[in-house]
Amino acid sequence: MKKIILLFYIVLGSLVFGYDFPMKDPYVATVVGTSKMMTVGIKEKIPLEVHRMKTIKTRDIPESLKYQEEYKFSLALQKKKAPLIFILSGTGSSATSIKTKYFERIFYTAGYHVVGISSIMNSNSVVSLSYDKMPGNLMADGFDLYRAVKNISSYVETRAEVENYNLMGYSLGGTHSAVLGFIDDKEKYFNFNKIFIVNPAVNLYDSAKLLDVMFDKLTNGNIEVLLRRVDELVDELSENKERLDIKNPEKAFTHLNIHRDDLKLGIGFIFRLTSVDINFLSDLLNKRNIYSDGKVSKYEDMTKYFKKINFANFEDYAQNIAYPYYKELYGERFTVKKVKEMSDLKSIDSYLRSAKNIYVVTNKDELILTNKNLNYLKRTFKDKLKIYPWGGHCGNMFYQENVDYMLEKMKEK
Repeated sequence: MKKIILLFYIVLGSLVFGYDFPMKDPYVATVVGTSKMMTVGIKEKIPLEVHRMKTIKTRDIPESLKYQEEYKFSLALQKKKAPLIFILSGTGSSATSIKTKYFERIFYTAGYHVVGISSIMNSNSVVSLSYDKMPGNLMADGFDLYRAVKNISSYVETRAEVENYNLMGYSLGGTHSAVLGFIDDKEKYFNFNKIFIVNPAVNLYDSAKLLDVMFDKLTNGNIEVLLRRVDELVDELSENKERLDIKNPEKAFTHLNIHRDDLKLGIGFIFRLTSVDINFLSDLLNKRNIYSDGKVSKYEDMTKYFKKINFANFEDYAQNIAYPYYKELYGERFTVKKVKEMSDLKSIDSYLRSAKNIYVVTNKDELILTNKNLNYLKRTFKDKLKIYPWGGHCGNMFYQENVDYMLEKMKEK
């Protein structure tokens, strides 16, 4: 037994010390690595097109949101028969976000037709795709996205020959990839060849709370703290831009006097903007009358509404918007705890344990997972899970070793 344990630590040590991703601080990796291609041989330009499709034909949409009436997606098609991969974007991101475009370039270079899918928490999706207009319920969101990819696949098949269908997603898109796999396991429409999941959330509420607490702790509920720090950083950048070394982000941040708390603040702020969007749109579209009266005119000044929202977080959304909505739908016995359970991958646990076509990657220093969440991934996916020693949240997903591993798993027979 002692020899087995020793062998385990030797192998583990070789894996850890053999991993050369350069950004070992999880916050630096999350901020810099998520928008930096660190992979050679990837095409700079692919024939990427942006399309819009009406997915719900009868919907009362306020005049101020009419421009979001059609669902936006992106695609690049090979000139010959090829496998197709749907790429599900991260929390709040659109199909044209830089991260989704990077994955499209990677998979197109590898010979795939590629389709970029906007996050269900993107404002365009809430307006044009979500039936409940109340994102966060994994199964409801999954059926919305599944309907979208079915419609898109019908369109693609009129223009290209498809060998087989595949799926991948990062961050929240990774979580939803697992749900779409579950739905298709029942529907048998695509029979996905491979599903690759990058840095998923296990429970949306848990992940949101980690980010919300990080942001609130640093601002102490006073957004002026953020605005003041942004002003200081802009001044620093103006004065030091000639001295910046973009190849060494830690050194660049030192020159700018940017500290770890500044990075945390930025990460939390980006997520908070998504929370604000979800709070406002779900309230407006479902006429909950918490932040608006449901009658926002086309050219109305939105300032008063956002003052009322006051940077509401995801917990505010769960408590004030989602919970009352589902309580009316399911009855008095429905609880806030049920709202949180709706956002948990454990709802499809048996499928995840048995699915042979799913591969998952995450990082040991992942920002959006609790220890309990990480242990769940280990127990559930076992040898189908790869944990990198560092990389933060999605910070290493465009690093050469990570990309090589992803493409290798996708092409395995």
